[in-house]
Amino acid sequence: MKKRRGTVLILLGVLLLLGALGFAGYNVLDARRAEQQADAVQLQLDERIKQNEAKKKALLPGQRPLGEEMPVEIIDGRRYIGTIEIPALDKKLPVLEDWSYENLKISPCRYSGTYYTNDLVICAHNYSSHFNGLRWIEPGEEVIFTSVDGVRYRYIITYRETLYPTEVDKMIQAQDDWDLTLFTCYIGGRTRCTVRCTLV
Repeated sequence: MKKRRGTVLILLGVLLLLGALGFAGYNVLDARRAEQQADAVQLQLDERIKQNEAKKKALLPGQRPLGEEMPVEIIDGRRYIGTIEIPALDKKLPVLEDWSYENLKISPCRYSGTYYTNDLVICAHNYSSHFNGLRWIEPGEEVIFTSVDGVRYRYIITYRETLYPTEVDKMIQAQDDWDLTLFTCYIGGRTRCTVRCTLV
């Protein structure tokens, strides 16, 4: 009886181990696929931004009327508002106009706000190719958002905080202390690594 129970426990342990390895393998493949998709979109978006800059003189931040919709570029049927660069992490990524679980598998997404009103919030998965490095970034580092019409908005990271998924109001609440927020999940998904930035 004890021998049979031991065999069952060993088999159960092996099955759990195989399941964990399969889950980890899926996550690695999913992150790799997301990186390839974001890279492909980034190349096209960079080219579109260059074309837009050549067509017209880009306006400086704050020169557009409040309430005007942010311009978008459509690539593969998805709407992008620009790119986000984090030099300290050697990252440059496209930003989708609206967030959804499906969109997050491709690139960072606008969660709320706009760059016109200085309350833009951008979210992304914690893939190594997306926002995983946010948890190590220090205040004082630079973040650059470039709109699809070629306007560059330069920000400095002010501070980093941890929020719970239920603290939506705190995440998106516009305050004088910041103009841009970036966030991603910590491993396990119970809390959010939240980086606040001010416009330079």
